[in-house]
Amino acid sequence: MVENQGELEIAEKYLAEMPDADRDGDYLAFIKHFEPVDSEEFNENAFLRDVESMRQDLGEYKERVYLGSLDCSCEEGKQRSLRFVWRGIYDKNEALIVLGIHQIDGIWYMVYGIWYVNENHIS
Repeated sequence: MVENQGELEIAEKYLAEMPDADRDGDYLAFIKHFEPVDSEEFNENAFLRDVESMRQDLGEYKERVYLGSLDCSCEEGKQRSLRFVWRGIYDKNEALIVLGIHQIDGIWYMVYGIWYVNENHIS
């Protein structure tokens, strides 16, 4: 049984939309599940720069493999916060995809989606 199954389904839904938004350069689709304050800090220009950099480093998105989750909720239980991790497979390289979500007043928000590039060098 996968821990946090219901929350994983939410994260998977959010993550499923992100490659399309990246491919299309659609900032509004990308930030759709962010808290409003997060979208103010991560503007459209930053998004477009990140998308271009990812295309150069990773290439086209192919698939992902789920690796697990981390519960980062505060001890007082006032805010549910979870991180989910996938192995992202692209045509040029691989990356770890970390997507964090947290719950405020019963609504789940995406707090970040981070791609860590796995730099493979063959000598």
